[in-house]
Amino acid sequence: MTSTRLWRHPLALAPRDLRPWLAARGSLTARLMAHFPEIRVSVLRQGWDQPHGDEIAIMQLPRGGTQVAVREVILASRGTPLVYAHSITARSALARGFHLLGRTGSRPLGALLFADPTIRRSPLAWRCIDARHPLYQSARAAVGPLPPRLWARRSLFHSGRDVLLVTEVFLPALANAS
Repeated sequence: MTSTRLWRHPLALAPRDLRPWLAARGSLTARLMAHFPEIRVSVLRQGWDQPHGDEIAIMQLPRGGTQVAVREVILASRGTPLVYAHSITARSALARGFHLLGRTGSRPLGALLFADPTIRRSPLAWRCIDARHPLYQSARAAVGPLPPRLWARRSLFHSGRDVLLVTEVFLPALANAS
């Protein structure tokens, strides 16, 4: 993963109960389903947008004017939001390696990614984000007031030459329930 300097905060700085969630390599949705009843995926937005500044280098996108496919969801248990997830990929990837992304609907994206043995995942990267980060702002817009800082993780999924960036922001209910 290129340009992960900002996404390499020491995991030891994260709350102890949140560390296993941040470091888990498998499907976060499957892990949530094993720990919480009735996990639901609510699609907040799916369409085209500009990538965030810290996504451009990781995805190796040209600066300025590039549109990416964006999917934003909330994973919740019995109406309590646990994770805000933000995924992006290049337009060309929707016709090739990640063609199912546009038809995922309210199904968990992880179910598709981890079911395909040809898709490879990069190492995880994580960091603490605050109100200055656009993903914090999006999570707050979706769920309401949040503490000053949240922990998030991200990784790249590779399907041939196509890349999908998935970022998961861990909301207070998950940290408090761990």
